[in-house]
Amino acid sequence: MTKYSEDISKAKQLASILSGKAGSSFRGATVQRSHRFPLYYFALIENMAKIADCSVSSMINQIIEVGVDAMYKELSPEMVQKIHTLTEEQIKLADKTISETSGKLD
Repeated sequence: MTKYSEDISKAKQLASILSGKAGSSFRGATVQRSHRFPLYYFALIENMAKIADCSVSSMINQIIEVGVDAMYKELSPEMVQKIHTLTEEQIKLADKTISETSGKLD
């Protein structure tokens, strides 16, 4: 498995997954959400998931990580801390623990 290093951006990690050079896995909680994607993004996400040989859900999580990683660079440390607040209500919404894998793991 390719390990994430602080000097490798989330975008570079996702590009490595898509090119078949790396993989990623995590354990998390699932929360059912419905989201409307513009057709272009729907196709883009589905194609990326096929290329990386992972679920669409896993690819959406990867894309969100890339965006959040980029956003953090534009925010103050105080705002980042506010974003990282986890409430009891949010914890209760998580209905089960899951594991997901994307890409090639050695």
